[in-house]
Amino acid sequence: MQVFAETFKALGNDVVVLTSSANKAMGVFDKEARKEKVIYSPAFSMRRKTTLKRMLNNISFGLTSIFAALFVGSVDVVITTSPPALASIPGWFIARFKRAKLVYDVRDIWPEVALEMGSFSERSFYCKVFRFITGFMYKHADIITTVSPGKFEKIKNHVIARPGRKSGPGHIDKVWIVGNGFDEGIMKCEFDQAIVDQYELDKKFTCVYIGNIGLAQGLGTLLNLAAKTKHREIQFLCFGMGAEQEMLEKRVADEGLTNVRFCGPIERSKVFSILSHAKVSFVPLKSRNMTDSVPTKVYEALGIGCPVFLVAEGDSAALVDETGLGGHVPPEELEKQVEVFDDMVDRYCELMPLKDKTARLIDDKYSRQKITAEFERKLRELCGK
Repeated sequence: MQVFAETFKALGNDVVVLTSSANKAMGVFDKEARKEKVIYSPAFSMRRKTTLKRMLNNISFGLTSIFAALFVGSVDVVITTSPPALASIPGWFIARFKRAKLVYDVRDIWPEVALEMGSFSERSFYCKVFRFITGFMYKHADIITTVSPGKFEKIKNHVIARPGRKSGPGHIDKVWIVGNGFDEGIMKCEFDQAIVDQYELDKKFTCVYIGNIGLAQGLGTLLNLAAKTKHREIQFLCFGMGAEQEMLEKRVADEGLTNVRFCGPIERSKVFSILSHAKVSFVPLKSRNMTDSVPTKVYEALGIGCPVFLVAEGDSAALVDETGLGGHVPPEELEKQVEVFDDMVDRYCELMPLKDKTARLIDDKYSRQKITAEFERKLRELCGK
C-alpha cells in the first residue's frame, strides 16, 4: 500500500491514506517525510493480539474510517485492501458515499487462507462471516485486484460462477492481477556495515529469515533444518517477532540449537544490508495448500541477489525456478528439505553467476513501482480521466 500511495502521488494524483490510530502510535507513517495526506482513524487498542481483539480492532477501524472519510473531499477511486477483511465493507460504503469507483484489493483470499492453515473449519461461524464479506465485495466492487496467477484464477472463477451471472470476457476483465513485486526503494537504503559486523554476516555462512514469526509462516521447518543439516558451521538468524516466537525460542533452548538465533525486529532500512551479505534467505509457508501465495520476502531476496530456500509450492516456487537462484521443497516433506538445503549449500558456487542476472530480471519484470504505474494507467481509463 505504501508503494501504491507513493507511486500514485509521483504520477500526479492526490492521495489520502486512511489508517488506524495504532499506526500513529507506532510511527509507521512519518507525516513530515510523506507527500500524501494521512488521516488516522481511531481503533480498538491491541496490546496483546488475540482473535477477539484483532476482530474488534479491525471492526472499530472500519466503522470510524467512514466518519474520517467525511473530511477527505471528492474522490475518484477508493481502494480497500484485504486483509483485514473486516474493514472491506466500510470501504464499499465510503465509495458509495463519495460516488467513486471501488477497487477491492485482495492480498490473501479469506476465508480460504485460514482454512488452508487450519485456523478454523468450513462450517464455523468465522468461515460464514468471511464468506459473506468476500461474496459481498466480489459483487459490489468495480474492480477486484489480486497479486498472483493462482489467486486470479480462484477469484475469476468465483465471480463468473455467482448464481444468476452469465460468464463472459467482461466478468474476467473485472479481476486484474496487480502483482506484489519488488520494492525498488529498498535498493536506495543506506548500507549499514555495523549490522553486518554485529552478526558476522561477512564471516559466517548465514541463512536468514526476515519477517513475521506467526502462524502462517511455519518456522518450525527452520529449526528442523538447523538441527539436521550436515553443515554445522551455518548460522540461522531470525529477524522479526510474532505469535509463535516464544514457542520457537523454547524449542531452540530445549533442543540445544546453538546455531539458531532470534534477533528481534529490525528497521526496514536494514533489510538491504542483511540480504546483500546473507548467503541464503529462508522463506517458508505453513501448508502446501497455499499454492497461490507469493511472499514479499521472495521478491526482496531475489531482487537483491540473495539465493532463496523456499518451503512452498505453486506460484512462489515457479518464481524461484524462473530465476534459478535457489531451491524449493513442499512444507510437509521434512527430510527432503534437509536434503535439498544441504545440496544447495554444496553447490553454492554455482549460484553466484546468477545473482546479478536475477536482480536485473526481478527489476525489469517484477518491479512494484512499474506494476503500480501500469495499475494507475488502467484506473485513469476506468474513470475516464
